[in-house]
Order: sequence, then C-alpha cells, then structure tokens
Amino acid sequence: MSQNTDHLFFGVDFDPESTEPINFLENRFMDLSPFSAHELEVEGETFKTFEHAYQASRIKPGPERDAIKGAKSPMDAWRVGQKYKNNAELLVEYWDKDTVVEELFRAKLAQHPDIAKVLEASDSRELLKVYPTDYYWGTGTDGSGENKMGKLWMKLRHELNNG
Repeated sequence: MSQNTDHLFFGVDFDPESTEPINFLENRFMDLSPFSAHELEVEGETFKTFEHAYQASRIKPGPERDAIKGAKSPMDAWRVGQKYKNNAELLVEYWDKDTVVEELFRAKLAQHPDIAKVLEASDSRELLKVYPTDYYWGTGTDGSGENKMGKLWMKLRHELNNG
C-alpha cells in the first residue's frame, strides 16, 4: 500500500476524492513567490527560478545539485531538493537558510524591475505567505507562523522606498 503524499504538493486540506472545483489564483503578487518564473543569476550561475537556486544552494557541486538545477519546474526542484536536504555528505558547510533567502530575494529584486513594481503596488500592506504547513516561512494554518518570507519582502520594500 503506497502512502498518500498529496498533501506535500497540494496542501494539507487537499482531498483527492472531492468533486468540488479547484480554485487556482494568478495575480501580480505571485511574482514574490519563490516559484515565480523569474530566472536568477547567482555567482555566475543561472537558475530557472528562485526555488531552483535555493534548493541547489545547500548542495555541494555534483550530480545531485545538477539534478536540482535542471529540474523542469520549481515544484520539481523542491521535490528533488527534499531528497537530499538531510544527507550530510551532500550538504555545503555553513549554510544558513535565512541568509540565503535574503540574498536570493535581493538578487531577484535587483535583476527583475517588475518585482520592485509589485512591492511598490503593495504599498504599506502586510505581506503574508499563507501556507497551511509552513510555520517558519509562512503563517501556518492558524496564522501563528513566523511569516519570515512576508517579513523579508516587507523589509526589502522598506529599503526600496527609503533608499
């Protein structure tokens, strides 16, 4: 019997037996997502998306890192990254996720002027990564998460607006 892992890809509340319509959303603020279609150049390497760069950043050069970098989509990059993230032999030393995410968001902002426009359009509104299972980068199911990703974008927005 195989384990149902739909929650990893569709969220905690995903019911594969449901016949309810699936609501998907595309809006201007999607550009702030790690999964948005914004290519990044980091230290002379080009990555298809932020997610590709983030997942690859913790893995030493080699076939595993290449598999992440070459993944067809950000979700595939995430999936491949999950396979290797706990393998100590593959991990780079001194990797700090908060530092890496800030550096990658700064690169995304610097390389894509449309991101600055999105931040500008958000004015002074709170930015939230609402994801039910993510209590670190997001708000979690009940809103008690740290929302580190939203806070980081607000920090960068503040810097952008205040020179």
